[in-house]
Amino acid sequence: MNTPERFDADVISAYGRHLLARDAAGNLLRARPFGRNLNIVCGDRVRCERDARGEVHAMEVLPRRTVLLRSNARGVSEPIVANLTLAAVVIAGMPRPDLFMVDRYLSAAASATLSALIIVNKADLPLTDDDEAGLRELAQLGYGVHRVSAREGTGLPALATALAGHTSVLVGQSGVGKSSLIRRLAIDGEEAATGELMREEEGRHTTTASRQYDCIGGGRIIDSPGVRDYAPSIDQLEPASLGYYEVQQHAGGCRFADCRHLNEPQCTVRAAAEAGVIAPRRYESYRRLRRLFEQLRDERAPGARGKR
Repeated sequence: MNTPERFDADVISAYGRHLLARDAAGNLLRARPFGRNLNIVCGDRVRCERDARGEVHAMEVLPRRTVLLRSNARGVSEPIVANLTLAAVVIAGMPRPDLFMVDRYLSAAASATLSALIIVNKADLPLTDDDEAGLRELAQLGYGVHRVSAREGTGLPALATALAGHTSVLVGQSGVGKSSLIRRLAIDGEEAATGELMREEEGRHTTTASRQYDCIGGGRIIDSPGVRDYAPSIDQLEPASLGYYEVQQHAGGCRFADCRHLNEPQCTVRAAAEAGVIAPRRYESYRRLRRLFEQLRDERAPGARGKR
């Protein structure tokens, strides 16, 4: 009886029970998870077996160095992509940017010890004054803001340099042009299916599975499906600041060690927000995420579903 061939491989795409993996020699392989308990995502490194019929099975997910997670409606954490070093949040003039969602991705990246930057695609489309003000606030916090046009090619060399050496994921709303950016930034980007925007005003997009590509400037880049909303994992969020740098900076002076920075007395975070040291929009964003964090935590509490 033949012993199954065993080897490790990188998952470059995962969709349901279907995997596309790359072995050490660079060969692309189709594989399936072995059993139903493996939750494999793009970026994972897996231990595989090839059986006598030539079929490849992913038997084990090797330890993840990093992982970007989300919370589902029940507060349960779900992995999105693994083994990355940078999250790039993509916005555009159309559909209208949701800066509160941008904040949530940035907080999740900070809590997962990832670097993060912001890409403004479709740079020929104007942003509102409020959105421009929000971007200035984020730039003042140290987040890089890259204005590019995937269609025209403007700003892409500087962005490629910022992504070089990283394993990056492009995240954001549907219809902001993430797959179009992949076509420009990836060596084999022409294979990235952008599809047709079915309803341009809603930003509906056809990308349904994450896919990893090699970048023209070095490193790797992952295209992820567009979303309408995003809730960071309540298991991964840093509990005191929720990944908001300015909250973390001012939280040390609060009267209570477990201060939520909402209505507690002698809260130095709230005082900084009232004084304008913390931008009002960012503080409101933090308050919204804090309420969502507590809502999802309560949703997951034992017996919560039985009480309704």
